[in-house]
Amino acid sequence: MATISITTTQNVTIDHTLADFRQRLSAYFIDILIILAWVIIHSVIKSVIFNDSGFGDAYFYVVIISFFSFYTLLMEYFMNGQTPGKRAMNLRVVKLNGNEPSFMDYFIRWSLRFIEIYLSSGVLAAIMINTTNLNQRLADIIAGTVIVKIKGTLSINSVDLLKINSQNNYEPSYPEVIIFSENDMLTIKKLVDRYLSIDNESHRLLVLETANKLSKKMGVTIQENKPELFLKTIIKDYVVLTR
Repeated sequence: MATISITTTQNVTIDHTLADFRQRLSAYFIDILIILAWVIIHSVIKSVIFNDSGFGDAYFYVVIISFFSFYTLLMEYFMNGQTPGKRAMNLRVVKLNGNEPSFMDYFIRWSLRFIEIYLSSGVLAAIMINTTNLNQRLADIIAGTVIVKIKGTLSINSVDLLKINSQNNYEPSYPEVIIFSENDMLTIKKLVDRYLSIDNESHRLLVLETANKLSKKMGVTIQENKPELFLKTIIKDYVVLTR
C-alpha cells in the first residue's frame, strides 16, 4: 500500500499509510447508512408528532435536512478528522504540512464534495482518488490534506502492562485519562515508541510538550519525574479502565 511521510511542526517525521479508494468508499457507505437511518427515524417522528403542520416543515428542514447537509463537515471537525464511517474504517484526515487541519480545511473538503460526489455521482471523486499520487480528491489538493489509515487496535508491549489483568492488582494513577479515545492512546503510544527508538532533541521536546498538554487537559499534576514515564502511565491506566 502507498505510504507518505509527514513532518510535524516539531520536526518529527511520521509514516502514514494512504487510504485507498476501496477503504474510502466503504467509509462513505457507512456514513450514508447512518444518515439514512437518521432521516427515516426523524421522518417517522415528524409524521407522528407534527403531521402536516407548519412545525413539521420546520422540523424537517432543521433536524433532517441540516443533518444531511452538514454531517461530514461537523463530524470531521468535532471528531478530529473522522466521521463515524472513517472511524469504523480507521481512517483520518491529516494535513500534508504536519499541522492540525483547521475548520477551513474541513470546510473546503465539505463544500467541494457536492461537485465531486453528488453532482458527478461520485465519478469525479473516484477518478481523482485513483489517479493522483496521494489518493486525493480535488478538495484534498486544495486544502492540502490526505486521508490516511490508522491502526485500529491498541497493542501495548510493556512487560509491566502484561502483568496487569484487572483493576484488582493495579490502581490507576490518572483515572481522568478516560476522557481520551483509543485513537488518542494509539498516537501517544506511537510517540513514546518513536522517542525510545530515536532519542534526540526534537523527540524529547515533543514528548515533553505532549505530556504537559495532556496533564493540563486532564487537570492533573504529573507525578513522574520524566514525561515519557507519565505517558506510559496514562496508557496503562487507559487500558485498565477501558478493558
